[in-house]
Amino acid sequence: MTQFEQAPAVPEPPQAEPSPPSQSWLDLALYLLAGFGSFVLVSTLIATQFQELSLGVSFLLFLANFICLGGTTVLLGVRRGKVSWAQLGLRPFRWRWQWLLIGVGLAVLLLPGRAILGLLVQLLVEGNLDSLQARSDLIMGGALEFSWVGFLSTLLGVGILVPISEELYFRGLLHTWFWGKTDRVWLRVLASSAIFALAHADSISVVAASSVIGIVNAIAYERTRSLFIPIVVHMTTNSAAAILLYLSLALMELFPTLP
Repeated sequence: MTQFEQAPAVPEPPQAEPSPPSQSWLDLALYLLAGFGSFVLVSTLIATQFQELSLGVSFLLFLANFICLGGTTVLLGVRRGKVSWAQLGLRPFRWRWQWLLIGVGLAVLLLPGRAILGLLVQLLVEGNLDSLQARSDLIMGGALEFSWVGFLSTLLGVGILVPISEELYFRGLLHTWFWGKTDRVWLRVLASSAIFALAHADSISVVAASSVIGIVNAIAYERTRSLFIPIVVHMTTNSAAAILLYLSLALMELFPTLP
């Protein structure tokens, strides 16, 4: 090799992305109080102002979920520099079409198991389906018959707005807090998924089913460093629930003699 020839450059090994910085316990308390606490407060105010459940009331609750949880992530997380859009995998925009297939596939695979688990826990703990029925009524605004307006508004609220806000909050904000606090993956996965499950405490069956989604989405977030797969999984499962509920109303109208 002459002095004018250069050896080919050896590519540097990819650097592992740094873990999120550690935050204080006061930050966690602030996130819980501002996010979940504000949502409970607003939900209570809505319930006191509207005595009867309706489609509009349900959509107001979905909107409150989006504003309280998503707003807490943006204002107390991103704007305060506690978590960045890059750590959430949302900016700069990083997208892989495989994530869409993986997210939908995971949701479809989990649906039967989550449904069976939820029903078993519901029957074992409460012995009836009352709280599950109350949750269904809340999702549909107490609708007793099929309507396209009701279906589309429920699909927008439950299938799109709620998954985005809850993944930003529970995975993007709370799980990232645990990520910076401990190196034990299993501990932070269980911790964030437990909070996510307990946030659905109005129905024990939903708590059980949500714990599964919480674990799967936390692992997906850890593996991809992005919220896209968790959002897709959450959107798919919630949309499937809305579709099945309204499909049951449509079938009851078509076949009124069905039990």
